Amino acid sequence: MIEMPYKEVLTKLFLDDVKDAKKDKLLLERLHKKMDDILQNPEHYPVKHYNLKGKRAAHIGSFVIVFKIVGEDVVFLKFKHHDHAYD
Repeated sequence: MIEMPYKEVLTKLFLDDVKDAKKDKLLLERLHKKMDDILQNPEHYPVKHYNLKGKRAAHIGSFVIVFKIVGEDVVFLKFKHHDHAYD
């Protein structure tokens, strides 16, 4: 297994969003792969502005993972369809 430089922290909102996505196995696989990519290099993803100021986002098709870096942790905040991710 690859050593991840950052530790993942999952919020309740993120876990609830993922639970809603469990019906789509392909989306779930893509989510886990993208989370691994984020944990390897979270600084690669741009810092957002306005409603998501200070947070970062990564796209998976029409869905968005919103996260922030706190020390050596990556805190996954939400996983929403693009239309609702920036609310």
